Amino acid sequence: MASKKAKTQKKSSGFGESQIPTRPAKDFILAFGKKEGEKQELFLTTNLEKLDESLLEALPLVFENLTKGQSIDHRRAIAGLFVNFGALLWKFPRGTRWLNLELAIAAYESGLRIFTREDFPQEWATTQMNLGVAYSNRIRGERAENLEAAIAAYNRALQIFTREDFPENWAMTQMNLGNAYLNRIRGERAENLEEAIAAYNRALQILTREDFPQAWAMTQMNLGGAYSDRIRGERAENLEEAIAAYERALQIFTREDFPEDWAMTQMNLGTAYLNRIRGERAENLEEAIAAYNRALQIRTREDFPENWAVTQMNLGTAYLYRIRGERAENLEEAIAAYNRALQVFTREDFPEDWACTQGNLGLAYSDRLQGDKSENLEQAIIAFNSCLEIYTQEAFPEDWARNLHNLADAYIKRVVGNPVENIEYAISLYNQAAEVFTQSAHPHRWFRNQAHLASAYLARASLLTTEAEQLENVNTAVALLEEVLKTADPNAPTPDYIDAQYQLGTALMRRRELTQNATDLEQSLEAYRIALKAISPEHYDREKMWQALPETQIILGSRMVRDGEWHKGLELLKAAITELRPKGDLLSLANAYHEAGIAYEVLGHTEDARIYYRDALRIYEKIHHEPGIARSHHSLGAILSSKGYLSKAMSEFEKARALYEKLGKAEKVAEIDGLYQATEQGKQEFERLGLGVNV
Repeated sequence: MASKKAKTQKKSSGFGESQIPTRPAKDFILAFGKKEGEKQELFLTTNLEKLDESLLEALPLVFENLTKGQSIDHRRAIAGLFVNFGALLWKFPRGTRWLNLELAIAAYESGLRIFTREDFPQEWATTQMNLGVAYSNRIRGERAENLEAAIAAYNRALQIFTREDFPENWAMTQMNLGNAYLNRIRGERAENLEEAIAAYNRALQILTREDFPQAWAMTQMNLGGAYSDRIRGERAENLEEAIAAYERALQIFTREDFPEDWAMTQMNLGTAYLNRIRGERAENLEEAIAAYNRALQIRTREDFPENWAVTQMNLGTAYLYRIRGERAENLEEAIAAYNRALQVFTREDFPEDWACTQGNLGLAYSDRLQGDKSENLEQAIIAFNSCLEIYTQEAFPEDWARNLHNLADAYIKRVVGNPVENIEYAISLYNQAAEVFTQSAHPHRWFRNQAHLASAYLARASLLTTEAEQLENVNTAVALLEEVLKTADPNAPTPDYIDAQYQLGTALMRRRELTQNATDLEQSLEAYRIALKAISPEHYDREKMWQALPETQIILGSRMVRDGEWHKGLELLKAAITELRPKGDLLSLANAYHEAGIAYEVLGHTEDARIYYRDALRIYEKIHHEPGIARSHHSLGAILSSKGYLSKAMSEFEKARALYEKLGKAEKVAEIDGLYQATEQGKQEFERLGLGVNV
């Protein structure tokens, strides 16, 4: 497997580009060794230009030059100098991050040539642990391989750092081992997270709040991260465990005493609230935004550029899903935050974070309300494809699959290009994502991916010409949705569950149109009922959820009216109108008004029926929806005729007939002709009898 290449730096100063000059490097290392404490970091800061790739090449040769033929005490001192140099560099905030980590690894590996397990077991174990930390954070090379190297280094350290002989070092190594398993790519994700939790809990056996408050708090924070990602167990409970762990960490990590750790914990707490299932969704998102903004009080771009960028990225995600406030403005806030993050997260210096931010930016552009919809979707597609340049199936299988899924969603909605080709490509992307998102390994993502695949088949059916092809695709959609819904708990409905129920209702209704199967109609209405019952305010975090409630109420309300449950049906239809008025979905609003008019007409409230038909007509005309305009004129004609306004009724019938004829609705034209003739005969009879006619 090819490793990702780090950016090649141009050498403008430093130690030169010739045959690995060792004298300047040697002088630099020895000068560093003469400094102590904070002066070492100041020394590196004032000599940033010397932390270049030529120093990286020279380090092993300098080490050999300084130790060859020297006494054991001298070799031990030089090894210690190199290990200290590495320990400072791996977390050094200045310079080039990837290069600092490479220098740290080179320094540790040089030190291990003297610090062997046999001769210096404690120093060997300490250096192994430090090497593990550097590999855990390494940017150059393959991420999966780096984490394996980190785990191997920690396990080597634990050969010496036993709980009995070195309890504190044992505990710290366990904590670091937990971090490596938390991020591990190879192996089963669920098992890796269990290993992480177990390692953190082992560390907490020694790192108690009373004896090691700072280390205890750090382990609690990391434990919160593991529970946030945990796959096994109940998702809602895992997130509550995460929040509790973060809040325990904040008992020690106060802003005054530990500002950086406080800020990190605030950011992680924000992420837990971002994903939280219990409680009100809208309030959880506000908690997340507040926590991220608290973190940004410390994590400024000037002092902590990388941490600032991470927090901006997460803040963007909170705004992406925010419920309160105006949706369009929240999406603009999300896009702005992601773009701020990308000021630091360049592809060269932070390829993984850059890819993650690109993926999130793609989601924001997919949903964006401001600007041109077509252009927004193209921006989303560009962002997802950029992300996939880094997130390959081999190196980042989960991230790869997730972004394929999101890219497929964008192609489903895409305006540019051939609609059939867009749908075909989306289906292929969902199927590729399914290679990773299996039911056993990723049940939640499997559920969503299969449900969206079903939506793609429904979209494909609408583009096909023959009924046989349409029915085949609709049947596939129904089968996929029924399969995923069997795995869901109806007593704990999630937004994805509600989505799937609603889509199943739509698919069955579509199949009923093709087959006229009454069973499909009943099952469709049952799916809609289940979706309607499950929807609650905390689920209104996506546009589809806002649409699902009124659309379902219209369908159920209309059916109830036709089945004789007039009052219940009308109640649902009026509720749909209330939901739809502020949302701008004019077609659905017009449909709701018309169906409510039918309900009032059935109940004998003809004046109310006429008002609702008029409202429906006004909206249909506004959006130029000719089938709705024709239907409204048709309904108004019938109402006016029943009230004795025969001339007006005939005028409405004429308008309806002209549109039906234009639309090619022969059966409706025939129906209107019959009504018109009956109304005209009635008018003539009234005039013959001298009774007069309403105008």
